[in-house]
Amino acid sequence: MLTAADYIGPAQVNNICSNLPAEWVEQALAATGTATLRRRRLPAEQVMWLVLGMALMRDRPIEEIVTKLDLALPDANGATARSAIPQARARLGDEPMQWLFERSAQVWSTQSADAHRYRGLAVYGIDGTTLRVADTPSSP
Repeated sequence: MLTAADYIGPAQVNNICSNLPAEWVEQALAATGTATLRRRRLPAEQVMWLVLGMALMRDRPIEEIVTKLDLALPDANGATARSAIPQARARLGDEPMQWLFERSAQVWSTQSADAHRYRGLAVYGIDGTTLRVADTPSSP
């Protein structure tokens, strides 16, 4: 059975990345004290975009994601060593990605709730169940 993730490709990743402010990536790295100290082909900023691409294009090899999203910085050799990609992910750690998730969830959930109000109330989720309760007398 195919899921929504099976239909996500580079065009959809670019669309998602265009809605994710690059400043948030920089802020995530700064807030968590993660920095690229020396010039690398895959600096921390690019690795964050790689992790997002990996989450969205799960069926693609990591090297293909790096190439399709044009994440590696130019180099005289022109190619990124396959072993450099998992090393870059390990250097990044999970704290910047957690910070980015929390930031985007906070901003986007509020925007969505404001845009889709129901009877003036912010809607954060609907589970599809129905509950009937007895009417109560109104307060004086």
